Amino acid sequence: MGIYVHVPFCRSKCFYCGFYSVASLKLKEAYLGAIEREIDLRRGYLQHQEMHTLYFGGGTPSYLERGELERIIRKLEENYSFVLGMERTIELNPEDLVPEKLQGIKDLGFNRLSIGVQSFSDEQLKRINRTHSARQAMDGITFAAGMGFDNISMDLIIGLPGQTEAELLDDVERASGLPIAHLSVYILSIDSNTVFEYMVKRGEFRLEDEEVMAGRYQRVCERLKELGFEHYEISNFARNGRYSRHNTSYWQQEPYIGFGPSAHSYDLHSRQWNTANLKIYIDYLNNGILSFEREELAPVDLYNEYVMTSLRTMWGMEKQKLEGEYAEFWEQVREQVRKYEDSGDLIEESGRWRISETGWVISDTILSDLFVV
Repeated sequence: MGIYVHVPFCRSKCFYCGFYSVASLKLKEAYLGAIEREIDLRRGYLQHQEMHTLYFGGGTPSYLERGELERIIRKLEENYSFVLGMERTIELNPEDLVPEKLQGIKDLGFNRLSIGVQSFSDEQLKRINRTHSARQAMDGITFAAGMGFDNISMDLIIGLPGQTEAELLDDVERASGLPIAHLSVYILSIDSNTVFEYMVKRGEFRLEDEEVMAGRYQRVCERLKELGFEHYEISNFARNGRYSRHNTSYWQQEPYIGFGPSAHSYDLHSRQWNTANLKIYIDYLNNGILSFEREELAPVDLYNEYVMTSLRTMWGMEKQKLEGEYAEFWEQVREQVRKYEDSGDLIEESGRWRISETGWVISDTILSDLFVV
């Protein structure tokens, strides 16, 4: 089981980002008080209190000071038991990879860093409103490794405005030359209420054709394999088995609890998500009330969730589970399964179904075809 903490504060809004955030610290103290109250109020949400992973995401968690991060961690420790050697991840911007900040993070027990690099082109970084430079990212990651952080992850994006295939592959080469254990590579999508959405509507920017993006994704996958990375999830690659334990628990349907505005939780039977509005989040908790929406999961929902999360990974779906617990729904998609098996995009081996390396590029279509509505 794991804990996710959403810290919504950012120095500025990146043009592509659809995650809930605010570019102001005005409500920071009120947020800290509210999340402490939420942690206390939701103590009984999960059946067991022993936690195996902790993930601070955002927003920009590293925008908080050490003492502010410590407040949240201490409150969590009052309510939950953290197993020895648990994975503790915090997201950082490259400009925060400085001695004092990193030492504070290390002292708080964080042992995995997730760095939002996105590109090693200063021109590209300006286009997406990132506040760091390529040199800051490279030097910062190297410095963090020198301080003893041996589990560092970073992000890259495929399909940035004006990005060429050569630039993208150069980003991959630069990333592989850094002391990182993990790399996430995402295909750009246009999320609602982002600057990119407004730019697309005004005709100032358009996404590359799907075929072009798919081709670039495939070449990135091929090159990362050559460079010694294991492709273990659609967008994620690891060296030496250093998978993201926290995210893998999502994909393996383990229960988790999320704190903070917009944070999601899952208890095996339902999903719930907090309001994506910082002021409302604070106001409700100031009155001892939780502000969230909840969805009870019917058997067909649980089947679809299993397909969506399991097939994202190299481990795939258990044949025994599909033919037992989900037999009613699995029978309805057998023709689709045979179609993708014949095309080589879906493979059955060792009692599991998984998407092939060539099938990753059409994974969205495969998943959609295996859903039952």
